This record gives sequence, C-alpha cells and structure tokens, in this order.
Amino acid sequence: MKKILQYFILTIMAVCFSIPAFSSAEAATVALLPLVNNVKGDELAGQIFYQEAIGTLNDYPEYMMIENDKLTAAIEKAHITYVTDEAALRAIAKDGDVDVVIAMQLDALDDSIIDSSEERTLKLDLKGYAVVYNRLNDSFYKHRIYSDKTIPEALTSRWDWVHEEWGRAVRVEIDRALKTE
Repeated sequence: MKKILQYFILTIMAVCFSIPAFSSAEAATVALLPLVNNVKGDELAGQIFYQEAIGTLNDYPEYMMIENDKLTAAIEKAHITYVTDEAALRAIAKDGDVDVVIAMQLDALDDSIIDSSEERTLKLDLKGYAVVYNRLNDSFYKHRIYSDKTIPEALTSRWDWVHEEWGRAVRVEIDRALKTE
C-alpha cells in the first residue's frame, strides 16, 4: 500500500511539473531596427546598441527577437532615417509580420570638461529617441533619451564612461518599452 501511495504522489508531481509545457501561449515577436546614428565617426555606439538591446531582450522570455528576409525587406522598404515616424513602424510591423517594432536614434554622444576650483569634471551630452510600436494593442510609444550627468574626471580614466552610459540608456529604454506593452 505504501508503494502505491508513493507512485500516486510521484505521478501527481510529474503532471504538475509538466502543466506549464502544455500552455499554448506563444512569445511575441520583436523586430529590433538598426540604430539611426547621427553621431559622426562613432561606430562603437552601434555595436553597444546591439549588444545591450539583445542582452536585455533575452531577459524577457515572453518576447522573441526575429530576423528574417521578410523583415529585412520591410525595413529596407520603409527606409528609416528618423525613428519618430509611427506610420513607418506600423508598415514594418505589418509587412515583416512582427508584433513589436523597436527603434532607437542617437543624436548626440559626447562629454565635455568642466574646470572648477575644486576638481575637473566631465559632463555627458547624450540625446536621442526610443520608439516602439506594438501591433498587438496598436500602441505607439515614444521617449526622449537625454542625460547630462557629471562625474569627476579622475574616475573615468580607466573606462569608456560615455559609451557605458549609452549602453545603460539602451538597457533602460528597452526595459521601459517592454514593460509598457
């Protein structure tokens, strides 16, 4: 009798653990458009954009980033030069058959030295836009990216502070966009 009870409990546990596998919910498809980089001579910003955006998207299992020929053709057809165009994002979502379209634009990324009587500081100049179109609920999200942080110059001697702040801004915007869906 004791073995029958053990088998029964084991069977119930196996069924309970496998129930999530039977769900029919699919992950929403996401298209990540290439960065519109208006900062001349800064190719590293594009690499950081992809690295941080893909890393952040991987933290959300309910979203699946796709890249295929159909989507590439839709992006080329839209010919995006400024990301604030809702109609272009709507067309990419429809033609590329994706649920969410994410685009970012970088307009300024630089730092400047501020001399004072206390210590030299660096002031960040980060400007851009993040836009998201969600085809599932037909919503358009636009947010201005802006930062003018200051930091002592001595703290930035060992790393690329400007690009690290850009990467942080990308993570924050992707998080914000996916949480507002």
